[in-house]
Amino acid sequence: MIWDFFRALGQGRIDNVVNTANAKKAGVITKAKTGAAKQFNKAVDAPGKAVKGAVKGGKQDEKPKEKAKGGDMGWFSKKRSEPERQDSRGGGGDYAEPEKTVAIDLNQINRGTFKPVVGWVVVMNGELRGRDFRLVDGKNVMGTAADCDVVLTDPYLSSKHAVIRHENGVFTLVDLDSTNGTYLNERRVSKEDLIDNDKVRLGRSEMKFKSVE
Repeated sequence: MIWDFFRALGQGRIDNVVNTANAKKAGVITKAKTGAAKQFNKAVDAPGKAVKGAVKGGKQDEKPKEKAKGGDMGWFSKKRSEPERQDSRGGGGDYAEPEKTVAIDLNQINRGTFKPVVGWVVVMNGELRGRDFRLVDGKNVMGTAADCDVVLTDPYLSSKHAVIRHENGVFTLVDLDSTNGTYLNERRVSKEDLIDNDKVRLGRSEMKFKSVE
């Protein structure tokens, strides 16, 4: 019986030690789980708190600005705080500068470039038959070149074939050393005065001259 008593006593102490160790172990595990849970919750909540803080901070920064403007918040309060512009009739609303009308003297502009028409020549044959060319005061160069005053398509013409001059009310036909010559009323000329209804031939192009004078 004594032996059973000591064995029971020893077993009880062993059980107490084991239970104590298990309790401490469980406490350590619980403490570790609690700490891990806190760290996890902190990591999860950190972004949300940062966003809330930024929003809150932005709102706090906006309040002094609104108060500094001295009035209610909003776009309409800003419009009311600005003085209204008066238009030219004394009413309210936005004011637009009136458009200014500028007078242009066309006579002054054209005075240096405009030349009055003093006559014309009418093509009597060929591809340009019926085509009329106006003659102005001064020189009127005739030929196949694009910069001539009277541009003809006759292959028998020179690029600068002849010129009709009008000076002091007098018309003069002048040949410009052309290859096939200049003809006035079927007569070859180098320089000759023109009168109304004269017939001019350059190469194979026949034209009738008309004067407005």
